Amino acid sequence: MLSRVADSIYWMSRYVERAENVARFIDVNLNLSLDVGPEMERHWDPLIYTTGDHADFQKRYPEGTQQNVIHFLTFDTENPNSILCCLRTARENARTVRDMISSTMWEELNKFFLLVKTASQPQVLGSPFDFFAQIKLSAYTLDGAVQSTLSHNEAWHFHRMGQLIERADKTSR
Repeated sequence: MLSRVADSIYWMSRYVERAENVARFIDVNLNLSLDVGPEMERHWDPLIYTTGDHADFQKRYPEGTQQNVIHFLTFDTENPNSILCCLRTARENARTVRDMISSTMWEELNKFFLLVKTASQPQVLGSPFDFFAQIKLSAYTLDGAVQSTLSHNEAWHFHRMGQLIERADKTSR
């Protein structure tokens, strides 16, 4: 396997895993806000620190409100770790190795990317639980497509390695 192919598959899986992890972080905070109530506003800043993006966030946003944090972590095109940017980069990596991945993987990744790209911020803020549940479900669907349709050869191992390294990184945070 060429190192270019291995690199693209590795980073594709890392970025998909990162997008799903960020969605899970936001979902946990949203569920916490149901219990905590109005005091929850001060609990959005730690989410930015957890993702390691606090320096970039502070440059562009005056305070860590729910709306600012959700926009920054989901749609901000200047944040390379936003869900939208992660999926765009994963899709670009998949495009470069299109002949090595299955059609099902490619289609599911495209659907996943388009789900986030076509969502509007007012729509998400109006129904955030549904939106982030859809993101997690799309990630699970894509992972199922990978497990079912990608040959369990070197490409699969690089996919798994990227996925598990990203998972370990987020778990350590």
